[in-house]
Amino acid sequence: MKNLSLLLATVLFFSISNINAQKFKYGHIDGNAIYKKMPEVKKADTIYSAYVQQLESHIKEMQEEYNKKVAVYQKEEKTLSNLMKETKVEELKSLGERIKKFQVSAQEDAIKKQKEIYDPIRKKFNTALKAVAKKQGYRFIADRSTLLYFDDSDDATKYVESELGIR
Repeated sequence: MKNLSLLLATVLFFSISNINAQKFKYGHIDGNAIYKKMPEVKKADTIYSAYVQQLESHIKEMQEEYNKKVAVYQKEEKTLSNLMKETKVEELKSLGERIKKFQVSAQEDAIKKQKEIYDPIRKKFNTALKAVAKKQGYRFIADRSTLLYFDDSDDATKYVESELGIR
């Protein structure tokens, strides 16, 4: 019984010592720097900017049309009959509502387009990050923008860039 207790104590001691002896490897990256270097991001930025520009241009055209109609109405208002005034006011309200509706739809569409364009890039980035973590034996990798202090972690940025084919 005494030998069994001694054996269990010895096994427990070595088990705990072994756990404490394992050193977990932590890494950090500069995610923003990596994203900026990815050619896919530059292409996506160009596509997305052009898309948003197109939507903004259409909104501007609609707003200019509305402003012109308001100016014409204000100019002719004194000479119009009540029926014509009511008709013109309804037309202006309708156009204003269409503009607001288009703005909301354009904003939703822009968010959808952004997701469509950038999600494959994020997926590629995350896949590379996971591959680096496995290859290099990292327990976890954090972005340096979220870390205030990182004394005992490796900068894994170069490994992720290499995995993505960025030089």
